[in-house]
Amino acid sequence: MIDRLELTKNVQFYDLKIPPDNEERRITNDEILNILNAADDNIEPNSEYLINDFRTERSLIDADVNYIYSLRVFPTLRPVYFMGEAEGGESFYDTIYAFILVLEFDNSISIIKKSCANISDKLEKDFNLITSHSLAGTFNDSDVSFQKISTRSMTNSDKAIRSRSFESSDLKGAFSTHAAGRSIPYYLKLRQGPTIKTISGSGRLVEASQRISFDDIASWSYNQLCLVRQGGGVKDFLSYFAQQKELNEVMVSTQPNAILIESTALYEKIESEGLRIKYKLPDGDDCYLSEKKLNKLFQKLEKVYGIRDDLTLDSAIGSAKIKRNNKTLTIESTILRRLKVVANGKEATLQSFIFKNGFYSITFQDPRYMYFMGNCFEDASGISEINSILDILMPVDNMDKVLSEKGTFTKLSTKFSVESMFDLVEEIHKNDDYIFCDDLGNEWADHITFNKQDSCISFIHSKHGSKTTSASKLHDVVGQAIKNLGYMYFSASDLLDKVKNKLKKNYVNNNTGTKIKKIRKGDTRKLKKYLDDLSKDVKLHRKCILSCSFISKSEVKREFGKLRRNQPVKPHVIQLLWILSSFSHAVKEVNAVPVIYCAK
Repeated sequence: MIDRLELTKNVQFYDLKIPPDNEERRITNDEILNILNAADDNIEPNSEYLINDFRTERSLIDADVNYIYSLRVFPTLRPVYFMGEAEGGESFYDTIYAFILVLEFDNSISIIKKSCANISDKLEKDFNLITSHSLAGTFNDSDVSFQKISTRSMTNSDKAIRSRSFESSDLKGAFSTHAAGRSIPYYLKLRQGPTIKTISGSGRLVEASQRISFDDIASWSYNQLCLVRQGGGVKDFLSYFAQQKELNEVMVSTQPNAILIESTALYEKIESEGLRIKYKLPDGDDCYLSEKKLNKLFQKLEKVYGIRDDLTLDSAIGSAKIKRNNKTLTIESTILRRLKVVANGKEATLQSFIFKNGFYSITFQDPRYMYFMGNCFEDASGISEINSILDILMPVDNMDKVLSEKGTFTKLSTKFSVESMFDLVEEIHKNDDYIFCDDLGNEWADHITFNKQDSCISFIHSKHGSKTTSASKLHDVVGQAIKNLGYMYFSASDLLDKVKNKLKKNYVNNNTGTKIKKIRKGDTRKLKKYLDDLSKDVKLHRKCILSCSFISKSEVKREFGKLRRNQPVKPHVIQLLWILSSFSHAVKEVNAVPVIYCAK
C-alpha cells in the first residue's frame, strides 16, 4: 500500500532529548506510539485505518542506510463550513483522509503529516525541534537567491511596524540591511539552483516539486538531515538579522518586561480554518462566542501587557503570569485556559493553542533581546552591517592627489582643475555617454551621468577634506544625497527642461564666469531618443554615488574591525557607522545602488 503514496516535500525534523544522566537513551516504541496516538485523535469514530505500519525497518533505495518508519492513514471529519448547525445540534461533515509519517534515522526523526490532530505536546516531551536557524545553516548565502523574507521587528510598541515582508528575484544587494539586526526572519523563500525552498520559523522545510514516492521522500528527508548535521553554511546575508540566543543565557542578565499576543496571526488562523471558540456556562452547557464577543476578546488580546518582576501580568485577560521552563517562556492565564478552541470536533484551550502556534512575543528589560516563536533572539544591528558598508566603499586611483572640491577658476578655464574632485569624477566617468555638471542652483547632484552600455544612471555628490574617520564631514554630503534621491526617477521632460534652462549655460563660480560647459559630454540633440531608449532597458539601474576624498577604506576597515572584536573605539566611529548605514539604507529604499568613491 505504501507504494501508492505520493507525498510532497514538507517536513519537520526533531532530535531525541538526551539527558545528562542517560546518554545512552534511544528512541523506543513508547515515544513513537505517543506521537501516533496523538495524531489520530481526530480519527472518524468507529472507522478503520487505511494504513497502520508501526516501526517497520526499511532501507534507502539510493544509499546503504537503514531506517525505521511508522505510518498511519485514517479518515477524519471536517465541518462543512458553508452549512450552519441545525436545530438539535446536527451538523454536516466532509470525510477526508489524514496521515502521519514518522521516519527514524538513529535518534532523529522527520515528520510529514496532513490533517492530523495536534501532536506538539507529545513531541515536546521527548524531542527537540531542529530549528529554522539550523535549516538555514545547510547552505551558503552566496549560493542561493533569497526571493522572499518575512520579518518581525524586535518591539511590541503600539506605534511601531511589527512585521514586514520583502520580495525580489534576489534580496541580496537589493535589501537594505540598515537596522536589520532588530528584525527576526520567520519566513524564507529561496532559490538554490533549480530548487525553490521555504523555511518557516516553526522549523518547517518545504521544497517545491511534484509529489514523489514513499522511497523518494525517505531519501530526500535523510539527505536534508545530513545537510543539517553538516551545517557550517556561510551566513554573509542572514547574519545581518537578529540571531538566536539561548534563553538561559538571556535570563541571566535580564528579565521579561512585556508580552504581546500576535492577535492578527491568531485571528487569521481561526478564520481560515473555520475554528470556533467556546466556554462552559455555570450549568455546564457550552456557549460559543458570538462575533461581538469574539471582537471584544481580540480587542483585549491585541494590547501590550507589562510583566512585573515576579512575572505576573498587569492584564485584562484574567489572572495571568509568565511561566519559565527550561528552554521556553509560556503564558498562564485563567481566561485563556477557560476558553476552548474547537477544531474537527476536538478541543484545546486557547492558551495552549496560542502557545503551540507561537502566537505571542515577549520583550525584555534589555532591548537587545526578544522571545518570538519559541526562540530567543539578540539584536545584531550595527556590527552585522559592517561587511555590507565596507562593500559600498570603492577606492579609486588618484583620490589622494585631490586638493580641492572644484579647483581654481579663470575666465578662460575650459575644464575643472586637475587636482580637483570634480575633475577626478569626470575622469572616472569618461566612458559614459553623457556627463552633466549640475552643481549650484536647483541641483539634483554635482554630476549626472548616463551609460547605455552599463544600463546605468549615476547621481554623484562630491566632498573634499583631509582624511579622517570623523562623521561630521559626511553629514552634509549624505544629507544632500538623501534629499535629492527623489530626482533619480526624473521624467525625460524634466531633464530636457533642465538642459534647456540651466545646463546649456557655462559654469559660474563665485561670480567668476568660465568657459567650462555644464554639458561635459554628449550631444543633447540626440538626448530625447537616448533617454527613451535607456528608460526601456530592462537592465536599467541607478547609482547614488558619494565621492569623498576624506574617507580612506583601509582606515575605516581598521576602526570597524575594532568594533567587530568588541574593542573600544572613539564615539565618532559609531556615528560614522550609523551615517554610512543610513545612507546605504536610504538609497536602497528607492531601489538604487549606494557607492562611495574614496581613498585606498
